[in-house]
Amino acid sequence: MSPKITGTDVCSLSSAVFDLVPRDHHKCKSRWKYPSWFRIQQTDVLEKIILQGHHNLAKFSRYSRSSGTPYRKPCIPETSTYTPMYTQPSTFSPGRKKALLIGINYKGQRHELRGCNNDIRNIFPWLINQWGYRPCDIIQLTDDGRNPLPTRHNILDRMHRLASDARAGDSMFLHFSGHGSQIRDLDGDEVDGYDEVICPVDFEESGVITDDEIHEIMVKPLAAGSRLTALFDSCHSGTVLDLPYIYDSRERKFVHGVAPGARNRKQSQAQVVCFSGCGDSEESESVTLPGQSIGGLMTFAFIHVFDRKQTLTFQSGFEQICAFVRAALPDANQQPQYSCSNPLDSSLPFYI
Repeated sequence: MSPKITGTDVCSLSSAVFDLVPRDHHKCKSRWKYPSWFRIQQTDVLEKIILQGHHNLAKFSRYSRSSGTPYRKPCIPETSTYTPMYTQPSTFSPGRKKALLIGINYKGQRHELRGCNNDIRNIFPWLINQWGYRPCDIIQLTDDGRNPLPTRHNILDRMHRLASDARAGDSMFLHFSGHGSQIRDLDGDEVDGYDEVICPVDFEESGVITDDEIHEIMVKPLAAGSRLTALFDSCHSGTVLDLPYIYDSRERKFVHGVAPGARNRKQSQAQVVCFSGCGDSEESESVTLPGQSIGGLMTFAFIHVFDRKQTLTFQSGFEQICAFVRAALPDANQQPQYSCSNPLDSSLPFYI
């Protein structure tokens, strides 16, 4: 279950609460400061943080979702902007709704996590109750003994099934909660020179899954008029779907997310939107919030923000996700990311 929402509006919150030191979101040197335009909704979790201070939450278990595999943090060159020309598909899709949920704790392994299976248990009812997904249309891969194992073979197979069966009007949801890392880019599509990867439960034997593979299976073959919304709560996941446009929170606009030579081939005839727990050079945290079992901070934020009666736009929803993450864990090396396959009108209502 997500944190309960109160009706209080905190547009007038004291600036002292969020008067933090500015952070360079690529170099991750220090903390963000809220822009003057930022507005968030009050929640009971935020109330506790504001009243008690985030140090009260320091009692929780906190884990990074990095596989521990060493990687070199690159210097990311400045990106260029573009002019949006893409028309978003119909908000209320008349087609089928299908989802693939992947949670991996790596139990008994050297880099064991806690909370990733809990993320799936939280997302599953949220999809059903909030967005009308049928239980029989939601595939779950977890390593808690309740579902098929999230091995490399099983993940790729379920991804292929989900994407290849898509047709116009369909809505699909993909959630990965587990370890992420980076390896050197070999095909020149990355701005920073590194591919992002996710780690199956058997990654030490079978290998990781690269962003190139995920894009080829989950993004490229999607039918025109279909939509895919992805949520990655893992380290180094900023551009894990290799989508050509990524949202710049400072400038409040999309910029290029892949190298110039890859922009055309990384687009899709479907609408693909990805919410990632952190930037490519950052780490996503597992935390225990008040009244909750341990889980991914990004997953908590995503469910909480979009689990409400009011209609949110893509942009306002993403901004509130960022607000939740920063309020819950101000010292985290974690800035959520938001990317898409085509120029997206972020002022339109969020829908999955």
